[in-house]
Amino acid sequence: MGKLETERLLLVEYNLDWIKATIAGVDELERVSGYEVSRDWPGIDFFFYLPYVLENVKKEPEMTKWTHLIVLKEENKVIGEIGGQGKPEETGEIELGYSIVPAYQNNGYVTEALAELLVWLKKQPEIKRIFARSFESNPHSIQVLRKSGFLYQPKYDKTEARGKIVLWEYPMDEENL
Repeated sequence: MGKLETERLLLVEYNLDWIKATIAGVDELERVSGYEVSRDWPGIDFFFYLPYVLENVKKEPEMTKWTHLIVLKEENKVIGEIGGQGKPEETGEIELGYSIVPAYQNNGYVTEALAELLVWLKKQPEIKRIFARSFESNPHSIQVLRKSGFLYQPKYDKTEARGKIVLWEYPMDEENL
């Protein structure tokens, strides 16, 4: 797939070499990718998830097509990530997640990136279900999901140590395909 483009952003496939470079450090990712990288990226949650991603991608390199770095074109800078987890090739389902570094939040970047990603995902024949989870205490994420057409699924709420998690589903009816 390579990359998707919006008015302000590039969504660039997060490949194996870039994952390894990120684990080695932001300077290494800049060298390997050719993009400047925000010093606040990756966030702590995503950074600790990377070794798991690396091991999975080593086994199944095609999985990189589901996760993208968000590059602000104006600055040629990585400011976040967006993508899916799971094995859509087997299950038909993809769970989306995203993050923008604090200095770039509240500018509509995630909404813009998610809109473009959804257009692309709906063209993938293996995708039958798109969903996302969010902490109930994260109004910004919930606002992005609502704006993007996701529907709240209250019967799937669950509570974890960090708070209540709510499920959002993207309607995959003919009108949205």
